[in-house]
Amino acid sequence: MREPGTAQWGLRISNADLTKLKAGFEPQHQDHKWRIWVSDQSEGGNMSITLTRAMHSMDICILHVKPDGGSDGSYSIEAFTWEQNINGVRISEEQAKKRVVVLSRDLLGCDIEAMPEYGT
Repeated sequence: MREPGTAQWGLRISNADLTKLKAGFEPQHQDHKWRIWVSDQSEGGNMSITLTRAMHSMDICILHVKPDGGSDGSYSIEAFTWEQNINGVRISEEQAKKRVVVLSRDLLGCDIEAMPEYGT
């Protein structure tokens, strides 16, 4: 990333959504514009999930996922890092969060119940 920004998020995600995020998305042909993949994982359960613009191999967002300490073994997106400047277009924190939610729902079938429904 050329101009990364990092912010706390504290977004709790279900075990089902975590499974889908970890499975990721690999583009099968040039019409698929995104790749979602686990780019780093520690023994303690912490992981980084990266959203990459496939055509340019440009990382757009990295989710910093951690166990949230609950008895149900749930996880949270504790923070995220995003590219703030995409080809001269400034991307705000809210725009980056919305992109993560929309892509996770559209490509992976995640629910991400704690976030509002966004139109595409």
